[in-house]
Amino acid sequence: MKFSLGSTFKILFVLGVAVIASARVSAQSLGDYRSVSSANWTNVSIWQVYNGTSWTAATSYPGQLVGTNDVYIQGGYSVTISSNIPNAVNSLTVGDGSGSTDNFYIGSTSSLQTQLITIADGGLAEWISNVSFSLPSGAAFVIDPGGTLANDNPCNSAKRLIIGSTVYSTCNGGAGTDYSFDDLNDSGGSISVSASSNSPICDNETLNLYSNPSGAGSSGATYSWTATAGPVGYTFNSTDENPVVTNLSAGSYTFSVTISDGTVTNTDSVDVTVNSSPTIVLQPTDQTVALGNNGNFSVTATGADTYQWQVSTDGGSNFVSTADGSEYSGSQTSNLTVISPDPSKNGYIYRVLVSNSTNSCSPTTSDEATLTIQTGTVITNRKITFRVNQN
Repeated sequence: MKFSLGSTFKILFVLGVAVIASARVSAQSLGDYRSVSSANWTNVSIWQVYNGTSWTAATSYPGQLVGTNDVYIQGGYSVTISSNIPNAVNSLTVGDGSGSTDNFYIGSTSSLQTQLITIADGGLAEWISNVSFSLPSGAAFVIDPGGTLANDNPCNSAKRLIIGSTVYSTCNGGAGTDYSFDDLNDSGGSISVSASSNSPICDNETLNLYSNPSGAGSSGATYSWTATAGPVGYTFNSTDENPVVTNLSAGSYTFSVTISDGTVTNTDSVDVTVNSSPTIVLQPTDQTVALGNNGNFSVTATGADTYQWQVSTDGGSNFVSTADGSEYSGSQTSNLTVISPDPSKNGYIYRVLVSNSTNSCSPTTSDEATLTIQTGTVITNRKITFRVNQN
């Protein structure tokens, strides 16, 4: 079978989406729900709940009680929401990418207290009546590649997606709203952000924050970044889409970004870890030793548990790591011994790299120290004879 480059890319893309969708569904946590049959949302028998060890038959529907985590409509089943669900749901994902269509139907005027609905690969959301479906302020209705928001049966302005107090979208874009269901399909859903960063970093490195905007209205949107957690006294504010942060001290941070198109907003957060680079408190110093004696270099560092001494034989242009043997001992400790150096080592330069094995920070390099070997002058005693004349 012959494939074009374009068809190969499409196959790889679909496979990638399927893998992501599968991973999303299988990564269960305590309080997750999944569909095992088709019926109304409030029909307890169509749900299983994850108890931390295994999936078991649910005794309440998602959002009936406090404590619902993530909810998955999957397995080719159809779930219809027809009422206001009283308690919060962490998220709803429709579609498992398995090939069968997983359906989320809006049957009557209803609401779901969640900040995120994702119509994933193989998922379909459809208003089957001329009604409104409401999400809380700041929520996102995301449509992944392979997911669909139906725009038929028939399409009119009475089929409404409401976010907060705003009629965000109607099927045909009427009723004074800015977006139709087609607009949402084309742009990946409602306006949203998915905060990320290059964390973990070290305290001498730059932090890059990314908002990853998507959805209708994301082009030309405004951004507001803040630090919602960090070391005592730390504050941060930025209106950049992807801000760059410098001079962070070691610690744990949380940065939040809010996107707005002037009508609705969406907020997401990212946790950041800044590791501490080792600090050298006492640097190695130049050493002068007599021929035949050992040379000793030492370093004192905080936050370090790994050491590697290096030597340069060409005046500091190039350094190579030392190793324990007949010439050196303590090559990977805080104290290096140069064993009985011969005159050829006169002028050799030494330094040490200190690091911490528990983080990814680059080693801290010490100052350079020079070894000087004193050869001295050998004096030979000679016998001197004195003659004394006697008169």
